[in-house]
Amino acid sequence: MKNLGWTVFAAALLGVGWWGWQWWGQPAPSPPVERPAEIAYICTETGELSRGPRQETPALNPRLGRATLVQALYCDRCRGWHRMPPAEARSQMPGGPVCQKTRAPLVETAPEGAPFEVAR
Repeated sequence: MKNLGWTVFAAALLGVGWWGWQWWGQPAPSPPVERPAEIAYICTETGELSRGPRQETPALNPRLGRATLVQALYCDRCRGWHRMPPAEARSQMPGGPVCQKTRAPLVETAPEGAPFEVAR
């Protein structure tokens, strides 16, 4: 009978420990990332920057009437906009796209007052 009491006590202790680990031991889920509805695009033919609603790329360029717009990403170090790398290249970038000049991460939105011109 003594062994049964210790077994029940050990099982209860394990159960409480498991519950506590599940409740407090897991990291909190990260909040969803808000993606802007309007993003920057670069025309693959003219190199001009434009803004528009988020859509599949290459997107239709209203000035040319052809699908020449690809998403542009901003580098805070060189303060310029760059083309989004193709899907094949992005699959080999575990940390995300980086600037070819500065190796800094590229982001969708630029800080207030940043230049709206393509990096050369």
